[in-house]
Amino acid sequence: MMDRYICAFRGRRDGYQVPLALAEADMLETLITDAYTQPWMRGLAQLAPDRLREKMEFRSEPGILSERVKCLWATTALEHFRHRLGYAPMDTYGKLDRCYARAAGRRAAQTRSHLFLYSPYAWDAFTRSYGHRPKKVLFQYHPHPALERHILGHDRVCHPDIGESFSGSVFGQAAESLEHEAWKYADLIFCASSFTRRSLLEVGADERKCRVVPYGVELPPVAPALPPMGGSFKVLFVGSGGQRKGLHHLLHAWAHATLPANSRLTLVCRVVDRGIAALVASTPRVELLSGVSPDALVTLYRSSSILALPSLVEGFGQVYLEALAQGCPVLGTANTGLPDLGREADGIFLVTPGNVDELILRLETLARDLPAQPELRACARACASRFTWAVFRAKLRSEMQAALP
Repeated sequence: MMDRYICAFRGRRDGYQVPLALAEADMLETLITDAYTQPWMRGLAQLAPDRLREKMEFRSEPGILSERVKCLWATTALEHFRHRLGYAPMDTYGKLDRCYARAAGRRAAQTRSHLFLYSPYAWDAFTRSYGHRPKKVLFQYHPHPALERHILGHDRVCHPDIGESFSGSVFGQAAESLEHEAWKYADLIFCASSFTRRSLLEVGADERKCRVVPYGVELPPVAPALPPMGGSFKVLFVGSGGQRKGLHHLLHAWAHATLPANSRLTLVCRVVDRGIAALVASTPRVELLSGVSPDALVTLYRSSSILALPSLVEGFGQVYLEALAQGCPVLGTANTGLPDLGREADGIFLVTPGNVDELILRLETLARDLPAQPELRACARACASRFTWAVFRAKLRSEMQAALP
């Protein structure tokens, strides 16, 4: 009998790629999630306002049979109710994410299935008692909190003026206390980057259980028209405006770098911490955008000289692959998934995390050298083509079959 697995997570985690990888091999028993558009809902979606219809279409995956999906509607309603009442989102997620883990454990016990769970949803399912011996697969999508706290704490000492940017871990405290121990109960651990894998090895994880499978990207169906590298130096930042993404380092470097007079830094951020917002306002030649549509973001990737995201801590950094797929070179750090993707010949440039002087020098060098390397944009797209979602799913399955026969 084919092994089947329970997946459980809130939201559209990684575009449903993990449960889709299982479904393609008939290995998915149940996907437990919050809100998912079932076939009977699609007819209603056509009558909904455009924004709601887009959300409903976004919350589904044709490759996953609808009868394999179970929605925790009561938990979803409670989550939105708490948001309306003003509870901190991280506090809400820390409390309610355990509902998905418990539901996964109950379903695995009922169906005698195995477990393939993301780190915030694993503890209760991994540690409960079963009448069978389920295989337990963990996807650690973010570095271990111990390493994150160390890195962000050091950066806080170096940059004490940012204020609320240093509010702590990206995880809620309730979730973190349980999540960071889930790896101890896993038979197999997947990480999207070598950096994340290293964070687990440093706290004692068995290196034989930890496998790196980089995320993927959907390539544009037609190769984008790649603009010439000449002209102004246009740098793009895409991400949240907080400490972890290194935006304060980029702004400090941008303010002190000697660049062509027509250089421009464009920030695409849904939210910006107040301390960093003050830096944005005082830094010249910077444009801040929010609410950018997917089509507009593609245009920005294609028209920018480089994407700069000097993250301090990143489980992977999906925007790097998105930029590379559009022929846009990228600048980041080794504390991301970039070292797993390629090198400078692939349009990937690295700086030491938190080193503003090195970032200044790199920006100045790229402003001078990129116009003379128009072929680099084609190399960037070629790099992304080696990391499609299909490749990601196939590698997950092959690693599972090798490790858990």
